[in-house]
Amino acid sequence: MTTKLVLAALGGLAFGVVLSMPPTDVFSGEAAKGKPLYEKHCLLCHGPEGRGDGPLGMRLDPAAANFHHPTSKNKSDAELFKTIQEGHSETAMASWKTELSEEELRDILAYVRKLSGGPSTGPGDRG
Repeated sequence: MTTKLVLAALGGLAFGVVLSMPPTDVFSGEAAKGKPLYEKHCLLCHGPEGRGDGPLGMRLDPAAANFHHPTSKNKSDAELFKTIQEGHSETAMASWKTELSEEELRDILAYVRKLSGGPSTGPGDRG
């Protein structure tokens, strides 16, 4: 009987700890912080509205991604984050993992989502 009571108490304690932990989203970023980063690092290829029409973007083969196109817009945050972080070997998309922090990468992702109106999966500031 004592063993059951102790286990029940420990289970309740663990449940309480789980309930008190804030939800986390590894991809939540702040679009307002992402905007100047996007303008500095992404605009030349992806353009001011993320349509792949930047001064360099249309000259690339293949052209820079248009974030408003369903192919890009419907990608998960994880897929887009990986592309921003690692680059894309079959395109001119460079890896930014050595230039920008993970927080900055998440902020850029949040701004890209704001530009495209694409799916949002986190509680982070998208505005």
